[in-house]
Parts: sequence; structure tokens; C-alpha cells
Amino acid sequence: MCPLPVKGWQVIKYYIMNRMLPLAALLVMFGSCDKEPAPKVEEPLITQYLDCPKDGCQELLVDNDPYQVNPDFYGYADPSIRKDPNGNALWLAYSFPHYKMSGNTPVPSVAIHLAKSNDQGNSWHFVKKLFEPLAISNPADTGQKGFLDHEVVNLLPLQHKGQSFWLAARLQYFIPEEGGFKARPNNSFFISIVEAADPTMLTDGEIGTIGGSMTHERWEVDQILIPTEQLGTSFFWNEPALYYDDNEGILYLAMVAFVYHAGLPQMEKNNTHVYSTRPEGEPGQWEWSYRGILANHEVAKELGAERVSQIDLALATDGTLLLVLSPDDWNVQEADFNHKGCQVLEVESLWMPTLARSLDGKLRVRTVVTASDANVLGSGASAYDPGSATGLLFTKREKTSNSLTASIWITKLKP
Repeated sequence: MCPLPVKGWQVIKYYIMNRMLPLAALLVMFGSCDKEPAPKVEEPLITQYLDCPKDGCQELLVDNDPYQVNPDFYGYADPSIRKDPNGNALWLAYSFPHYKMSGNTPVPSVAIHLAKSNDQGNSWHFVKKLFEPLAISNPADTGQKGFLDHEVVNLLPLQHKGQSFWLAARLQYFIPEEGGFKARPNNSFFISIVEAADPTMLTDGEIGTIGGSMTHERWEVDQILIPTEQLGTSFFWNEPALYYDDNEGILYLAMVAFVYHAGLPQMEKNNTHVYSTRPEGEPGQWEWSYRGILANHEVAKELGAERVSQIDLALATDGTLLLVLSPDDWNVQEADFNHKGCQVLEVESLWMPTLARSLDGKLRVRTVVTASDANVLGSGASAYDPGSATGLLFTKREKTSNSLTASIWITKLKP
């Protein structure tokens, strides 16, 4: 019988898991046939393109959670959408920029809010303030007062070893009273992962924290993760994305390393890295194994940018694993990042991080969403769940040197 074609690492994995069989027998089982293998037949890929809102997408609004009324810092951003595995409900977590008052001083802050839909995403209802800014003094500079803020949340429901629970990964950082967002110290950035029985309980769930090489020791994070490729660089982690492999019982965490030198981002060194773990015990005790780089500067260049950022991991309707991302550049004149819309790519593997490519060697890009009416700093983050009638969610923003307004838009696109 002609065996199925497999990769060498799959043979080794099978051997480790099946020690009862001699390796020679496995090599015969997985070896090549006398006949030439049939040529690979590739499904034709037609990339979807959309200009939002010009091509008909509509704004997503949440009942009972209106934008704060202020002139220059408000809206919804950074959506994360997931279908509840125990019913038909959809959950949406999103950034909520607003002003907090510290005495008489208004300080720009970001909270994470939670909404729910019982009609496949056609309408949304506010549930709660999931993560609120916390008034504190900066542990690394105790004379500096401000808030510990939250951003770019990523939700994930999973069932592991018979237990069902939810996770929320997010970025946290310190915003000082004086200087606001521009004065955020890079050494205050770290990633938090919270576990709870359902989304509404994530506020007070078990928490684990992860820092990069720049994270100050006084933030007392549970783990500092530094991949080999980032040794010798000054970076903090950002844009966390979660995915759980039901078959293998493995949780994956993808994060983007934001590398800086002399206060400026080193875009060519900003890679998207993948870690894995088995989510057993409290998140602060999970043992993360480094898997490798999923996207680097070369990938970003193929997408017309300098870096891949604002990532999400989701399944397509056909079961293909997808990487949702924003290609971006560093705008020297504005001294800020220019997000160049959203692109959705196929992922071949997270265990050995690889993006899928067609037979011609090109990345398999399923969807491209842009906003032709965006200013020079571009759009915001996107998210997707195949169970939602909204299709891909896309964030539009208007960002300047002293303001930020944002809104989430429904594209109806299903990559």
C-alpha cells in the first residue's frame, strides 16, 4: 500500500509516541512509493478586498455603552470576538479609550469592556467593565502617579482535560498623570493572562504575567520570556493572540516583540513569536515552550510594510487556521506607527511556526481590508470569529499627535 506523504518531523513524533514499533517499520510505513507521488492539487485562492466604509460596512455599536463625551479621546477599538462553546452567544471584548480624573487632572486612559450578542452579532448589549484603569504610583519610579491601563485584549474559550474555562490575554502599561500616552515608560509594558469559568468572571480570575527584556523588575511579573532571536535587543511584548489545539491539548500564545534602540523602534527586528503550554494550574505557573517566529520583517515586506502587528488567531469556516494582522510602518514625520489596514493569512503550523504559501511561493492572503479615508497613521486592529454574522471586525481610527478617536466596523467578510 502506498503510504501518505508526511514530513520527517512527523515520523519522529510518531516514533516517540509509538515505541512498540521498530523505527525501521515506521520508515517503511511512512516511506516513499515506487511510483511518483501525485502532484499536489491546490485550491485556487481568490483574495477578498474591501474598502471600509466605502464598500458598505457598518459601524458596530453596543447598547448602554456610549462613547464618552469628550473632544479628543474616545470610542471603541481592538475588538476580540469569540463564540461561546456552550450555546449560541457571542462575546465581544474591546478597548474603551476615555478620560480618568486624577484630582483635577484629566488623564487619557483605556479600559476593556465586555458585550454580548444573542443574535449572531446583529446586535450587542453591554455586560460590564471587564478591566478598569487602576490608580497607582509607578513601581519603577514611585514619585510618578498615574494609572495602570489595559489594551488589545484577546479572548479564548477552551476545554482542557474535561474542564471548560475562558482566557483573556492583554497588554498592560503605566500612564503617568503628566504626559499621558506619550509619556508611557517602555519598561512598564507586560502581558497578563487571566483564567476564569466564564467571560464575566475574568475581572477577578487567576492571573499570570509575562515580561520582555525591557520590563522593569519592580513590576514583579511571573516570567520573563526572551526568545533566542531577541537576545541582545531591548523589547517589550505586545499584541497577544491565543489559540487552543483541541486534538493535542496545547495552548498557543503569539506575541509581537516591539524592539527599541535610543528611544526609536527598530522595525526590522520586530518579530511575531509563538510559545506553547499545557494550561494546567494557575496561569502564573504555566511552563511556556518557545516554538519560533511566525512572521518577521521579510513577511512584512511581502505585505507592503515593515512589521506585522495587531494580531489575532481564528479559524475560517472551512477549519483553516488564520492569522489576522495589520501590516505597519514607522512614520518618521509623525513619530508614530502607520497601520495599513487588515490582512488575513493562512497559517500552516503553530507547532513549527509557518505561514501557508501557494505553490508559487506567495503567502496565502485570504482578505485585505483598507480604509481610504484614514489619515496618515492608518486604521486599527481587526478580529474574526466564523460563528458571527458580523464577519471580520475592522477598527477605524483618527489619530493625531494629541488625539485619538476610534470605531469598530462590521465588514460581513468571512475569510
